[in-house]
Amino acid sequence: MSLVEKLLDAYPAETGMPPKMLGEAVDKLYECAGVCLSCADAAAAEQDPEKIVMSIKCVRLDNDCADLCTVAARILARQTGYDAPTTMAIIEATRTVLRASADAAEEFKGTPYFELSAKECRETEQLLGRLAEQMGSSDAGEGYPTSPPSATTPAGASMGGGAETSGTSEASQEVSEEQLREMNMDELRDMARDKGLSGVHDMRKEELIDAISGKRGS
Repeated sequence: MSLVEKLLDAYPAETGMPPKMLGEAVDKLYECAGVCLSCADAAAAEQDPEKIVMSIKCVRLDNDCADLCTVAARILARQTGYDAPTTMAIIEATRTVLRASADAAEEFKGTPYFELSAKECRETEQLLGRLAEQMGSSDAGEGYPTSPPSATTPAGASMGGGAETSGTSEASQEVSEEQLREMNMDELRDMARDKGLSGVHDMRKEELIDAISGKRGS
């Protein structure tokens, strides 16, 4: 587990996304930014004037790619006050420049730094594609990411204190399946924890509903 994954795993509220997937994306984006910058720098050091002129577009795309990868990594690492349209727009813009940068670099076959850059851009674009698909799925979309606890409320604690927590636990026994479906992911996870269920963080909405209503074991 990378340091970024550990930090995301330590986030005091539910994100609705596996920390491993988010952490892998953040790490890969920063890595790709570094590769693109190094590629652009290597191209600038070429001694052949004709090759320098021919690679201008690649260098420009390398720098654009490095900038957008850095922005995307920083936005994905932030979970508080999450805004889905903003994040998805950044991801799609980054995927676009990653594809363009890879396409341009692949025209320079036999040039090691362009080949390495193209490979890294392809891998990063594919990873962002999987991430976007997961984020856009119905289950992940409903609860990703939830709001963090308030500044005065410890993570996982009930807003109403101990007596309220007990009441919530008892009330969860009486909630119908229809009412459960109307709840968001954060509410369902809190209720599942009140019932003593394990593995709550990795459950999707249907799994949480089944677990709370007793259709599946913990």
